[in-house]
Amino acid sequence: METTRNIEVADESIGLWHKCTQCNEVSFRGELERNGFTCPKCKELFCLSIENRLKLLKGDDTLNTTDALSSETIDPTNDVLAIEENITGYPVSLFILDPESSLLQQHLTVFSEAITCALNKSIPLLSVCTASPIDVQISFSEIVPLLLQLEELAKKSLPHLTILTETGIGQFTPHLPVGEIVIAECTSRSENVPRFQAQPALHAPEEQLLPEKNRELNSSTPDISVDCYIPRLELHTVLVRLLKFFTSTPTVD
Repeated sequence: METTRNIEVADESIGLWHKCTQCNEVSFRGELERNGFTCPKCKELFCLSIENRLKLLKGDDTLNTTDALSSETIDPTNDVLAIEENITGYPVSLFILDPESSLLQQHLTVFSEAITCALNKSIPLLSVCTASPIDVQISFSEIVPLLLQLEELAKKSLPHLTILTETGIGQFTPHLPVGEIVIAECTSRSENVPRFQAQPALHAPEEQLLPEKNRELNSSTPDISVDCYIPRLELHTVLVRLLKFFTSTPTVD
């Protein structure tokens, strides 16, 4: 689960110190870096910048000492990334959306580019997005072209893996199409709380946008269930295992 997203993280950062927006305790930056920007007091997760998210996915724990945390002051031209990347030798087409950014049409365009790369290179697609965008400025009709592309991906038997961040909320509404395998980033295993009344994963955006029926509105029950909850610092290890399963032979860096 991640800390509540608000401007306090940026405002309360003084040099090498950061304030957790969940417990309001101040922690030393070096201690946060060593723990993947997890609050040592309450174990909540800080939102990460795209650059440091990419490093963690690649298994690089040398996070930058500047711009490590995501901020609400987002450059609209630098709040999304689509890139072909090697994760421990396994190629993927990677899409990352900054968690503090509103979901816009331009992000759908970049997501489409990532899908096209996966199709052209015959490699897995890995999408990383927030479990609940701050603001959504797109309609379902604008998502339909992505669904058609993803159908082509499925026809080629190319996997689509999704990592959901900012999971410290009751309902998951990413609004972007999620993959056949959905991983939710969480705190350490000892801090995890089992989710009761798990629901079947709704892997199509139209299902996520439909109102809930015949289900109690329980804040502990998300709109979609996930395949597994993985602590932030274990994401790289789990991701490599999944890519090893889907890819016969890793490439040589």
